[in-house]
Amino acid sequence: MAKLSYDILEKFGALSTSKSGWELQLNFVQWGENKPKFDLRSWSPDNSKMGKGLTLSHDEIVALYDVLTKVLAAEHAPVTDVTGNDDVDTQPDNTDDDKPKWGRLDEM
Repeated sequence: MAKLSYDILEKFGALSTSKSGWELQLNFVQWGENKPKFDLRSWSPDNSKMGKGLTLSHDEIVALYDVLTKVLAAEHAPVTDVTGNDDVDTQPDNTDDDKPKWGRLDEM
């Protein structure tokens, strides 16, 4: 099997670290002679080994940013009255029922 050639051109940061020291990192990586892409995967502490991951083009990472912005905005959005009834209190009461399910995953 041929050796996989890669060059980490820029490290943007780690999202998490496992007990073994491997980090889930977002990097800008050139794989072989291909055009560099944004790369999200786990890496060993010395970046000599990598786990499975995904690569994203510039357009894909911009689209991901847009989606994540919407997801995160939903966690902080005020509750609004969509029925047209002005007598309803539309102020959020910050109960767990108002939070999106993904905002409560750590509580499950």
